[in-house]
Amino acid sequence: MDYLQSYLPAYAVVVAFVLVVGETVILVRSKKYWPLSLDDYLACALLLISAFLFESITGVILMVCVWAFMTGNLYAMLFTRLDPVSGTRERISALAVLLGAATLGLLASFASLVSRMGSI
Repeated sequence: MDYLQSYLPAYAVVVAFVLVVGETVILVRSKKYWPLSLDDYLACALLLISAFLFESITGVILMVCVWAFMTGNLYAMLFTRLDPVSGTRERISALAVLLGAATLGLLASFASLVSRMGSI
């Protein structure tokens, strides 16, 4: 478990960076209404903060919460776009990969939280 915990903050930073860059590219290249991106930027900022605070229990709890929020958002976005009646089918593969990355982050950070709670 210690091995996983040592890489989790770096993983969070990389995912946050990829999401910020991707969201910015989408905003610049499409006609997406910009306020719809604020939650993504906020989640990435909180993910970065949690990565820097990861040594404390507060950082781990924050990371679990942020990954849970991101996983829920990506799940809703993916399946809304897969809707057979009104789904747009835009960026399905990217959303599926991001959902997998967020789910992995959620599971790993939750395992880290459980591990730390057991040692208290």
